[in-house]
Amino acid sequence: MTKNCEISESPIQRLQREAYVSEQWFEREKKELFSKNWALAGVVSDFRESGDYKTLQIGNDSLIVIKDGDGQLKTFHNICRHRGTELLEGRGNTGRFIMCPYHNWVYNLDGGLRGLPAAKACFPDLDKKGVNLIPASIGIFHNLVFVNPSEKPEERFEDWLGGLDSVAWPHNLLSEDLEESEEFVYEINCNWKVFMENGLDGYHLAYLHKETLGGPLHDKNVWEPFGRHLVWWSTEREGVKHRIPQFVEKASKGATTVKDAEEPGYGGVYAIFPNTLITPNPWGFSTSIIEPVNANKILMRVRNWAPKGWLSYKVRTKDAPGYDKESGLIKSSHWKVHPLETGDFQTEDVWVCEKMQRALQSSHHSVEFLAKGSGGETALDFFQQRVLDYVSIE
Repeated sequence: MTKNCEISESPIQRLQREAYVSEQWFEREKKELFSKNWALAGVVSDFRESGDYKTLQIGNDSLIVIKDGDGQLKTFHNICRHRGTELLEGRGNTGRFIMCPYHNWVYNLDGGLRGLPAAKACFPDLDKKGVNLIPASIGIFHNLVFVNPSEKPEERFEDWLGGLDSVAWPHNLLSEDLEESEEFVYEINCNWKVFMENGLDGYHLAYLHKETLGGPLHDKNVWEPFGRHLVWWSTEREGVKHRIPQFVEKASKGATTVKDAEEPGYGGVYAIFPNTLITPNPWGFSTSIIEPVNANKILMRVRNWAPKGWLSYKVRTKDAPGYDKESGLIKSSHWKVHPLETGDFQTEDVWVCEKMQRALQSSHHSVEFLAKGSGGETALDFFQQRVLDYVSIE
């Protein structure tokens, strides 16, 4: 795998159209990319008590993240060692042990087999001490929990971080000064790479988002690589790499700030390869996981934290444009006004990404040009190279 990653000065479109619409390509991504990578599973505070767990799908692998009896976070494949049944669903607290719903095989929170029905009669030669849930790997960075389906990943967590610790955000998600809103879940009709590339496109900020983010222009923002990841800054202020555009800073004047997050230095967007966007700012913190459903659809799971007393009445799921109260999802099919009239940059992005995906269905679709400059579209070239590090063009 490529480790010394640099941004090209002359960006080109490296992925073929099929990479965005083909289910066959998507199946390769699940096997060759997602199942070999680290992925954001949640935050440390998701697991407060012994037995607290969360399940997640990474490529073809279903994993459990759980807090054991010693207060340690562990991760295992969500597979019973008897017949391979999925053990847990969603999130919750499983108590003092994990029990398979099929035949009631029981596992300790450390993954070891605890017991099973009719053991002597049905499995007289079984040595319970030698039976454990299949382990995966776990890493924690600034209270964010990452997992990898492999017990021995090709790339150690510390190496995979690629130096992000040198530009890490100051936000402490365990602080009692912060509170979290409801999770926002968007159902978006586009390929996961279309949405990630939109997030990496510095060229569109001053045009699509001229009324919501106000830029910056292509020559007033910059993406910088850290391993396979990218970090964004505004460079509108001379001599200062800032985490927010000037337009947003002026519009947010007077809002309650996060302790220790007022001063510049940290990035405004962290594109964590392959499919996570982290956006810290002086007024809060957000994580967005771009979860592929198939080649043409994603779920985007967004979590927000902000200072107590300010968030509760400012950020509500039901207020999001396109909210569907029956499913709890935010969908373009439920927009009541045109996306450009919502005043919401996220809705603007969803709108344009779905337009991109519809265009990709045409056999005549092609990308002829990408904007030069680290605040143009060079980050798209960088991202596509990282995809191809795992899923080569056949």
